[in-house]
Amino acid sequence: MSPALDFRPDLQGLRALAVVLVVLAHAGFPGLAGGFVGVDVFFVLSGYLISGLLLQERLTTGRIRVGAFIARRFRRLLPALLVLLLATMGLASVLLSDYERGLQTASVAYAASWTSNLYFAFTTFDYFAELHVRDLFLHTWSLGVEEQFYLVWPWLMLGTLAFALRGNASAWRARATAVLLCVFVASLLLCGYWSSETSLWAFYLTPARGWQFALGALVYVTYADDGAPMRMRRLLQAWPIDTLGFVLIVASALWLHPGVVYPGAWALLPSIGAALVIAAGCRAQAGVSTRLLLAPPMVWLGDRSYSLYLWHWPLLMLGFAHGLRGNAMATTALVALATLIAMASYRWVELPWWKGRYRVLSPTVAIATALTCIGLAVLLLPQWRALSVDAGRYGEQLAMRARHDMPSIYGGNCDHWYHDADLAPCIDGSDDAPRTVVLVGDSVGAHWYSLLPALFPAAQWRIVVHTKSACPIVDEDVVYNVAGGVYTVCRQWRERVLDALEAAKPDLVVLGSASTYALSPEQWVDGSRRVLARVAASAGQVLLIPGTPMLTFDGPSCLGRNDLRDTSDVPACSESAQDKPSLRVTPLLERAAADFDNVHLLDLNPLVCPDGRCSAITPQGVVVYRDQRHLTDTFVKAQVQGVRQRIAALGSSRLNGLLQP
Repeated sequence: MSPALDFRPDLQGLRALAVVLVVLAHAGFPGLAGGFVGVDVFFVLSGYLISGLLLQERLTTGRIRVGAFIARRFRRLLPALLVLLLATMGLASVLLSDYERGLQTASVAYAASWTSNLYFAFTTFDYFAELHVRDLFLHTWSLGVEEQFYLVWPWLMLGTLAFALRGNASAWRARATAVLLCVFVASLLLCGYWSSETSLWAFYLTPARGWQFALGALVYVTYADDGAPMRMRRLLQAWPIDTLGFVLIVASALWLHPGVVYPGAWALLPSIGAALVIAAGCRAQAGVSTRLLLAPPMVWLGDRSYSLYLWHWPLLMLGFAHGLRGNAMATTALVALATLIAMASYRWVELPWWKGRYRVLSPTVAIATALTCIGLAVLLLPQWRALSVDAGRYGEQLAMRARHDMPSIYGGNCDHWYHDADLAPCIDGSDDAPRTVVLVGDSVGAHWYSLLPALFPAAQWRIVVHTKSACPIVDEDVVYNVAGGVYTVCRQWRERVLDALEAAKPDLVVLGSASTYALSPEQWVDGSRRVLARVAASAGQVLLIPGTPMLTFDGPSCLGRNDLRDTSDVPACSESAQDKPSLRVTPLLERAAADFDNVHLLDLNPLVCPDGRCSAITPQGVVVYRDQRHLTDTFVKAQVQGVRQRIAALGSSRLNGLLQP
């Protein structure tokens, strides 16, 4: 008897759980930074359902109609995606500046062709182009993985069953299981290898995700139609494996965070959790968790999960571009709006093509229509993206100047980013200068560089700069996906810098890095203290500068959108400095510095955000930020006198002596 694949409302509830976790994580809901595991749940679900459909067709009819299968996938997924792409491009034209739209819709052609996962895996972005990580179609990477799975999996199922049904057909399950286990193990090993070497590939590329689809297929082959051995069926009845699976999924969302190397072994937790929930519903009695998934609201949301997944990300990103990130009420409203649009999309876009009037299209017509629409989208949407609507506006011109307002060291090849750990200091001043000041920092620390020539004149001082973007001056490892996982280059570079300081014994060292790294309070204190212990023993005096407050919006883009011709609209591009990581990290750095007599915490953030307000432009018309987190060089140079006064206020006679001509 062939296995049956009946409609299971508990799986719709599982879809609802997965999409809720993803949406809440993207919305910044506290404690659910690991909600990205919802995508892993979707992959296992797809493996179970699609494998079941294909195997059922083969075992029932003796063949798999691949063309009909692909046509069904197109009808199910493409219409809602195309509507999303068109609507989002229209909203971006209205709500974003030219610059923002150019960066945040860069993947539109790839999203339309279900290849955005390849785009995000292989495209190298400029470090300072932060808007790339808020691409309005970033979330479509998972759709690319799924669609590529749909193209490959029918042929794998055909080959699997051709092998499994040879000879003794009753043993097909064991043989099919053996093939799927080989796929599972090979893909999992590849995923683990890429996670440690090139984590972007592990995250975005289909071969590294194949094990999750294979896991879902294994559940179907093992449990469907009482196929499981008696011992295994008794286990299903005796243990609440649905609750265990539910706990694994939710615990993963609560415990994991973007700072871990992922997917790798960690992805086993939500994936196995999903497999257990699916398996429990095959034949076992419904436990507490299954009954929760069967609740009508969960089933209802599961039906609309695809449209909600499509719409939530671009709406959140468009809202966040206008400074709504961190605003609980505004974010809730954006999620509610995404849900309302998902309801409309499900009713008037998904259903007509999936189960309604357009379902009768023949596979040939459906595929031809789909490919034509994809081709037109790939050709035309990038043209829409390139249209300029406000390039001549004063605000946009002001914004473009600000984006290139950087310290001179970035023309000196000091920063090799993640490419190597070589020391490549930028040096200003004569080797014969009697004193030396060294600046060590990431890009946030380095944006203060132009203070040094003003405070320490070339006649008396030699200035040395060591900088590496995204590398904290804290003795702790961080995960940096662009670098392939753990940022080992950062650790190696930092050690070489500390060795160089011990050899040079400079008169003054200035340390600074961002406050947004995923480090615990203990790591901030202990890791900073270990660095300071070495620097304080090497240098005469040390200044430790906390990270600059990060805006929730792109500063220049806000100026461009508001077309500021004077400073009367400064409040339109400003926000409170409260609840920013810099406020939490500064006291931790102060604790670390307190152990050393020659280390002084120089907090410059009151100059950046006076009176507790961070603005993209000052009332005097000086642009403050060149993106979300980095200061313009013009603003930094304007702070020389204020910085001199703050150094004097530290009360160190030795430090003040260094400032004297």
